[in-house]
Amino acid sequence: MNEAQKLSRLADLAREGIPADVDAAHDAAERARFVEAVSRGAAQRRGGALGWVASRVDTWLRFLGLSPAHAGRARWGLALAGAAALAVALVALWPARRLDYAVEGAPGAAGGYVAAAALEARLRFTDGTTVALAPGSALRVAEVDAAGARMLLEDGRASLRVTPRPKARWSVEAGPFAVLVTGTAFDVSWTRGDGTLRVDLREGSVTVRGPLAPEGLPLRAGQRLVARMREGDVQISSLDAQSSAAGPAERAPSSAGAAPPGGERNTGPGDVDGDAGAARPEGSRAEGAPAGPPPGGLTAPPDGAAAAPSWAKRVAAGDFRSVLAEAEQRGLDGVLERGSLDDLVALADAARYARRGDLAQRALTATRKRFPGTSHGKAAAFLLGRMVDDGGSPGAAVAWYDAYLAESPGGPFAAEALGRKMVAVERTAGRTAARPVAELYLKRHPRGAHAPVARDLLEP
Repeated sequence: MNEAQKLSRLADLAREGIPADVDAAHDAAERARFVEAVSRGAAQRRGGALGWVASRVDTWLRFLGLSPAHAGRARWGLALAGAAALAVALVALWPARRLDYAVEGAPGAAGGYVAAAALEARLRFTDGTTVALAPGSALRVAEVDAAGARMLLEDGRASLRVTPRPKARWSVEAGPFAVLVTGTAFDVSWTRGDGTLRVDLREGSVTVRGPLAPEGLPLRAGQRLVARMREGDVQISSLDAQSSAAGPAERAPSSAGAAPPGGERNTGPGDVDGDAGAARPEGSRAEGAPAGPPPGGLTAPPDGAAAAPSWAKRVAAGDFRSVLAEAEQRGLDGVLERGSLDDLVALADAARYARRGDLAQRALTATRKRFPGTSHGKAAAFLLGRMVDDGGSPGAAVAWYDAYLAESPGGPFAAEALGRKMVAVERTAGRTAARPVAELYLKRHPRGAHAPVARDLLEP
């Protein structure tokens, strides 16, 4: 409802409160007196707004023919109702006040730009929201209004505690990503050098949008999101990734780590295509993995000794190098030939993130060979295709994309596999050969990330 509509509605309410037998001439005269009284501040001189409304009601009651003795209760009842209506109208019409903020710990802050030097800087907004900026971080407050603020995290880490309010609207943009917030507590870090975003959500909920999640990925309290632009991967895991008591895995199947464009979201083990049963706790024995000691001759820790975090948990926490070091200590051949599915998946992820492409391909190939019917085994076909595609062999990639689409036509990477296949076919065989793939893509994923390319291919 715009301002003109609000004023019109207020006039309607006033007309409804005036007795029907008041003639038009008197109505016009009273409106003129109303405007004159307001302009002179008559309400204050007559004992405030309530007294002024009561005086107007006296006029209405005289026209109704009510005596003062009978009209007392009616007069003040109508006066109270009129004052309440006036208050509601003023609240509805009065513009909400823009938030303000103060900066602590960064005396040179100007123009919305805040850089934390050796110590933490803190922003305090007038609604109680606080933003703590870690040393060495830089943030710009781009916009502030009554609902909240839009902030740009240029580099580093910020901890936010946003005060929940009706219609609150806050956002933190970091590189190509945006974290959309209403009221919650979370940490967000952005490493500009390698294009890595991390969001640790402690309370409430947020939505993260960006090139790897154009439709937005919702997070719940206790979850961590890590997005890596270079690898095209997004992972969602538990904040308590180092705890041996962690519940069922929250993250996507990590060897299929990317959140595909077009809104398809990765799911946990067992949720992909419904072919792998219930999700398992991280670190549990994988699908089809034999019971017994770990590969490479290592034995389980003695009673009372704390078990090291599983490889999957370490990968989720970003500790890729310790996974690779332990795999080499055990013997890579032994891990690839006898390791559990969980270990193979984690090893493939660690190798990809550490840019060990040769080892990643070996781990993905072993996953497909040893666990062909599992969700991770199917997803490995897509990841192998993407690796050779990005390596400059689109023709070889098409075969892997076809393998994935045949094994998992409704899987979490179906849209990206089909879109990448379309582009690869155009590069290797031309536009005419790619048009049937483009038609199929638009039929299945009309709003997918590759839809503009598909429509361009279909133009005459």
